[in-house]
Amino acid sequence: LASMKQFALFILSVLLGGCAAVSPPRVRQVEFGRSIWAEGQRRAGVLFQDGAQPIPVDRGTLWTFGDTFIGKPQPGQPPQNPQITGSHWATVALLPAGSTNLPPALEYFTDTNGVAACPLELFPEEDPKHLRMWPAGGISVGSRIYLYYSMIETSDAPGPWNFHGIGAGLAVTDQPLQRFTRLRPGGQWRFPVEPIQVVRENNTLYLFELCSNPKGLILARVGVGQIENPSAYEFFTGGNWSKNRAEAKVILREAYGQVSVAWVPAARQYVMATSSDFFHPREIQLRQSRRLEGPWSAPVRIAVPEVPGKKTSLVYCTFLHPELTGGNSPRLVATFCRMLAGNWELCNPEYVTITLEPDSAPAR
Repeated sequence: LASMKQFALFILSVLLGGCAAVSPPRVRQVEFGRSIWAEGQRRAGVLFQDGAQPIPVDRGTLWTFGDTFIGKPQPGQPPQNPQITGSHWATVALLPAGSTNLPPALEYFTDTNGVAACPLELFPEEDPKHLRMWPAGGISVGSRIYLYYSMIETSDAPGPWNFHGIGAGLAVTDQPLQRFTRLRPGGQWRFPVEPIQVVRENNTLYLFELCSNPKGLILARVGVGQIENPSAYEFFTGGNWSKNRAEAKVILREAYGQVSVAWVPAARQYVMATSSDFFHPREIQLRQSRRLEGPWSAPVRIAVPEVPGKKTSLVYCTFLHPELTGGNSPRLVATFCRMLAGNWELCNPEYVTITLEPDSAPAR
């Protein structure tokens, strides 16, 4: 009996040791760049926006943005609030394949006047005064590009927090720079998962969602050919998978805002970027894991420098951009957004380059 107990303790120590062995990424160098605002935005009349999440597509990478303010930027001048003439809840732009310069040379989906347009539309029976859609995660499958979205309901109360989510849907298009068609299987637009990141492994799609109940990051999956079928989605329960969303288990408790996950060949790991929380409002966090289900490492924290003359209340929408680096490079490029203190202090996503240490990025 004593030997059996010793063996059980040995196995337990091995299992616990295996979980503890997931070390965080080791960062050699961090270089903060500037705003991504450039000539592409000027041509499309984009003044300010947030988001900048990438979706690989046939001709390059589709970047999706949330709230976008449009207007008439002046030649040789940065965007300014008095130039605003309107806004959209969402816009999209294409980064052509092979384009790796920073800031990125984006080509926007536009209307007939060449001004950035919203790729998502409400149904006629939906309330345009109080409903909007923000883009979530997406994936291309063959010639079709799928985009999940969050349906947001706003109130008439003033302030930046007068909204809440009421569900998630899925939209599709055959071309990156055209309007998406929202799907309504069975006459309903709601899908069972609201993913901020979609990752494909072979013929399975894995979907990461930041959830309020249970609180933290959960993981779902669906077969590539079943993406349009809401009843085909399964949720990770900690050891198995279930179609019952209530059985989902959190794979990472300390995840806030948005999550971006990408396979980094040089590190031979998945790397996860997350944004700030209100206790650490001005930082980017990186974790790594060999499996999407985890365990994920403890974070390495990267402090975001302040903008001269401004005060950053929160860093959010941190997204990794594998399309901007070589396939085997230890260099990562990420974009992030700031919420600035003050009344109508608007800005644009910024970029940062992060180089991993050689022991996190084995020699090629």
